Amino acid sequence: MLIHSNLNATSKNQAQKVCLIHGNIQLTYQEFTQQVEYLAYRLAMQIKKGDKVLVKLASPISQLRYFFGILKAGGACVLMDSSTSEEVCAELLRIHSIHLYIDEKFELPIATALRLPEIHQDNIFFGAISSGSTGTPKLIWRDHQSWTSAFPVQSNVFNISSSDTLYLASALVYTGNLNACMHILSEGGTVVIASSSLPRTWVGEMKTHHVSAIFMVPTNYKILLKAINGPLAQIKSAVTAGAKMDIQTVQRLIKCFPRAKIYEYYGASELGHVSYMSATDLLQHPESVGKAFPGVTLSIDDNLIWVESPYLAPKYRPKATVEDLGRIDTQGYLHLLGRKHGIINTGGIKVIPEQVEAILLQCPGIAEAVVGGIDDSLRGQKVCAWVVKNKVTLMAEDILDFCQKKIRHHYCPRKIIFVDEMPINKNGKIDRKKLKSEEGFF
Repeated sequence: MLIHSNLNATSKNQAQKVCLIHGNIQLTYQEFTQQVEYLAYRLAMQIKKGDKVLVKLASPISQLRYFFGILKAGGACVLMDSSTSEEVCAELLRIHSIHLYIDEKFELPIATALRLPEIHQDNIFFGAISSGSTGTPKLIWRDHQSWTSAFPVQSNVFNISSSDTLYLASALVYTGNLNACMHILSEGGTVVIASSSLPRTWVGEMKTHHVSAIFMVPTNYKILLKAINGPLAQIKSAVTAGAKMDIQTVQRLIKCFPRAKIYEYYGASELGHVSYMSATDLLQHPESVGKAFPGVTLSIDDNLIWVESPYLAPKYRPKATVEDLGRIDTQGYLHLLGRKHGIINTGGIKVIPEQVEAILLQCPGIAEAVVGGIDDSLRGQKVCAWVVKNKVTLMAEDILDFCQKKIRHHYCPRKIIFVDEMPINKNGKIDRKKLKSEEGFF
């Protein structure tokens, strides 16, 4: 299967079925296919098979039009957020020898190519932006088979079919959102992309468009839950990724989506899907990220998680690690222990931030917590915690006292910074870079 193959309507009913909705825009499979082919034949005048193309457009519908158009023209697309600076874009163009840059000022050629190139499963089609990168984004180049081979498994595991309408709340630049979008389109379903960042709008659009499936990062689910007044019985699939889902949010999702199968998966731009777990697993094994995704073999070597699967990006085959630390328990559940390069070295003691965060979240009065290392002239680094509290009277001393009863002295935060809320990036994840820039740490 190729990423764009299912866009070609195979029946009259499929041709007239709506495939994309964003605000007042609704496109059928036939309309969208025609728009994509229009772009593809013109783009083929400027790019040849294998050329890389950077797309920086504000409209998600325009992003998808060009994404598929570039694929059909034989190119490999990189989607960038419209707020990305021109300096970063210029650096990406240089580092990756990107042939064409499409922004709001881009003008299509008038001439039309006579034919489009033949596309194969092993052709590169997409440059995924690694969420863990700093400075100039790291690009992970994917071929068709590394994504499409997972689609039938995703349908089975996440309870998705051609009859579903999927809701996406955040940017397609986030690989998880783009993957979910491509998956539902490959099934012949419908994708609704949020028209605003307001959760009340999300709920309204879910009801209006009879949404039956949702993909969101945990932060967006928390925002959504605040706007839901009663159960949404039409939801039959709710999937999350990108961060760990807490028990309280899982319990609320079960109440709000009583008929839904709720799943969390762990993956990476380099690795694809790695592990997954159901709501029942989430409640019974809250510190785990689940068992191996079908087709995946997991192993631990020197505390690093190694992945062997058909979903790996070409450069990372046949077996790879992104240097996540972990362990597999006796029941086969994978536990993430943090990132090898995120470890805090405080006076020779190695501290894994995620483990301290897990302890902090057990402290009464703490709603959210982020842990990182800050410079210390004596120890090299010391442990710092950024905390959002839901108890007004909570003090730093209370947190330190709680931690000292739970973990070793060297693991306890030496500095606690209270914030009103965690800054969130466009992917719905906590923006650790912003915490660093605002506080001068991290």
